[in-house]
Parts: sequence; C-alpha cells; structure tokens
Amino acid sequence: MELPPAFPDELLLGRLMRHIILTGESACSFSSRVFGSSRLSLHPFLTAGISRIAEMSCENADNLLVRQTLAPLFFFYLPKHANALKEDLLRGDGAKALRHSQLPSFGCGGSLHLKWCPRCVEQDIHDRGVAYWHRAHQVPGVTACWLHQIRLMSTELKARQRLNEGLPTAVHCDAQAASAMENEVAIFGFGLLAQLEKTKPDFDLEAKYRSRLNELGFITSNGSVRRKALMKAFSSDLAMYPMQGSLFPRHQTDYHYISELLAAGKNCHPFRHLLLGAWLFNSANKMFQHTAPIEEVCSHQPKGSTKEEIEQRCLSLLREGHSLAAVYRKTGKSRCYLKRLAALHDIKLYLMPKQLNDVLKQKIIRLAVLGVHRRRISEVCGIGLGSVEQAISSEPGLVEMRKRSRHESKRRSCRVQILRYIVRHPEAMRRDIKSDCNAAFFWLYHNDRKWLENVLPMAAAK
Repeated sequence: MELPPAFPDELLLGRLMRHIILTGESACSFSSRVFGSSRLSLHPFLTAGISRIAEMSCENADNLLVRQTLAPLFFFYLPKHANALKEDLLRGDGAKALRHSQLPSFGCGGSLHLKWCPRCVEQDIHDRGVAYWHRAHQVPGVTACWLHQIRLMSTELKARQRLNEGLPTAVHCDAQAASAMENEVAIFGFGLLAQLEKTKPDFDLEAKYRSRLNELGFITSNGSVRRKALMKAFSSDLAMYPMQGSLFPRHQTDYHYISELLAAGKNCHPFRHLLLGAWLFNSANKMFQHTAPIEEVCSHQPKGSTKEEIEQRCLSLLREGHSLAAVYRKTGKSRCYLKRLAALHDIKLYLMPKQLNDVLKQKIIRLAVLGVHRRRISEVCGIGLGSVEQAISSEPGLVEMRKRSRHESKRRSCRVQILRYIVRHPEAMRRDIKSDCNAAFFWLYHNDRKWLENVLPMAAAK
C-alpha cells in the first residue's frame, strides 16, 4: 500500500481519505484490510494503529505520529500519560488511547468535528488541485485559521466510519474575522506543533509560567501568585473568545482554574495551556527561548518590605547610575520590570540597545495610539513583539486607551451586524436575530443591553 505524499500540515486521517478517493476502494474494505475490522472508528486527530499504517506504507511510524497527528500536543502537556498514550496509538488500541489522552475526564469525549478554513481550501485547490484537512485546524478549542485569521468552519463527524467523510469543499460564504485572542491562540498552537516536530523539549513548564508571570508583576515578593489580579486580566482578554465551557474560566474569581495550570503534575486539557501560553508569551518560539530569571525572592531584600518600598529602592539605585544587573542582584526585580520603571519615571538608562532606541520607541507609541495591532507594529518596525509591548506599557495611560478603543470597535462592529441583519430581514423576530447573529447579540446583551433593547423588534405577546 502506497499512501499519497503528505501535504504540508496534513492530518493523517485526511491522508487516508485521499488514498481511498484516489484508489476507489471502499472505506470498509480499507479498514478491514489494514486494521482487520470494517467497523473500526478512527479518531480524527489521535488516530490509532500508526504502526500498522507505517508497516503497510513503508513509512516511519514516529514520523507519522509526530508530524500528522495531534499526539505531540498531548505528550507535551500530559507528560505523565505520554508513554502510555504513544504505545496505545502505535499499537492500535483507540479506546485506551482516548482514556490516556484524558479527553473524557475533561468533558471533551463527546461529538467530534473536523474544521477547515474557506481561504485555505481555495488556496489548496489553486496550488495543489485538491483541498485537504490541515492538522493545525483540528486543535481542540481553536476557532481561527492561524494563516488567514478568519473563523474556521466545522463539520460534525456523525458516522462511525470517519473515512467516508471526504475532503473539505469550497463554500461561498462571508468569512468572519476572528478576534485577536483567537488568532493569538491559533498562531501559538501552530508554532508549538512546529517546534514539537523538531525536538522533544524537556523543560519545566511551571517554571516558565512563573518566570513570565514574575516579569509581568503577578508574583509577590514571597513567591505567591497574585491570583485576583491575574484572573481579572486573563478573563477580560478571554471575553472576546466565541467559545465558552469547561475549557474556560467560569468567572473572574475561578482561581482553581489558574491554580491547576500552575501546579506541577496536574492533568489539564492542552487547550487550557494553549490559552495561557498564548496570553503570556504570544508565540511558541518566545516560550521556548524564554530565559528570564525565575527567582522571585532575593536574599538581599529586607524582610517585610512593601511593594512601594521595593519600588522606591529600585528607583533610588537606578538614579544613582547602577546597572540593571546590579539592581537585580540587590532587589531581585527583573530587567523587564526595571526598564519599565525607569521609563515611567523618565530615568535615563545607559544601555546600548540594538534596535529599541528613542526614535523607534516614539514610532511604536504613535502607531499604538492609532490603534494598530501590536503584531503589525512589530512587523512595521522590524522589532520583537516583547519590545513593542514594553514600549506600549511604559507610556502612561496608553494600555487603558487601547483597551477602550478595542471595546468601542467591538461595540460598533456588533451594532452594525445587528442593524444590517434587521434591514435585510425586516420581518425577523428576536429569536431569529439571536440565532443568526449569536456572537454579536450576546456581546451586546452583556455590554450594551440598553441599545440592543431599543433596536430589537417588540417581543411577541404571550
């Protein structure tokens, strides 16, 4: 058996579908010949029986597992179950593999879907003559295409024989732009899969999280997590995500959610880690390269010092001309924190920045005031995303202004969507608007209810 060559980022199940379409063999016959059972039900992204497929197609089983399924994502975020899961997937025990993936424990063992991007379908047909299922689109919880930054379409897999589903087809529809958080999570997931193809990383994920949280000011002087401030900031950014459920915090005081992610050895759904990783690091490369010090308590720091006292001590040392490294040794505060503190108090640091100078910083601030996305600013200025964020956060009031601008932009977008629908469907009732403009309806319901009630048709009398 010779499978068609794999396309970039192609899902193994999709590759098997292409083989069936090209050869004309029925799905039941193929399953019986390869797996010994015509009733076998293959999981879309944790496909079992890899060793048998590799043996019959003369390919490397590890390559199929790592490059064409989502197994590396589960190996990375569920290390305690990685060996057992890998053995089950290679051997062909799909039921045990599903249990070791912990998906049923997370409340995600129900219906399965295959997702695709309309723009990717058009591009694939143009470039290769056929559309195919992309692996990065199938990450549970991801709702956006990392490349085109639009919402993904979804097909529920109802039939037992998944190989009969076929390939994605071109559909003429108005592509819906994804929110910034959706795009960040999708890009982070794609980047992480690409990293996991190259090497098997071995590092302490909890230490990475705590190190980055310390840089952002969410770790106290005694090493505790500021859960209240962290959950408030994290939940507000997740409010724009279209999905809700067990994979998301229930509310801003759901501290158990963040505690599980930061606790070593806890089983958490990979998508929860993707959400936190994308929010903290913006890209998988940045997470892997993150080398900031994780020491949160310094032996030179006077015991019982308040936040204001520590800040004043840092300012005093910086004004005296001490280097960032010397101030860090004396106070335990990271370089990122010290740079931001110096910028807020107009303290000149005698550094030799390779790229981020005063001229470039002013350009970043001008673009930020205009509402340009920080990733676009990074591209225009040719500088890293972290440097852009540092420049924005050091300008007083700019972060709050950008949050207000995003909120108003979302409000206008939702209002326009509702108004256009009412104009196109003048006879529509409230339930029609709620069903067809679901995301915009509920955003306005929670954030602009008075306006929504004024434009909606009168409720039907009981």
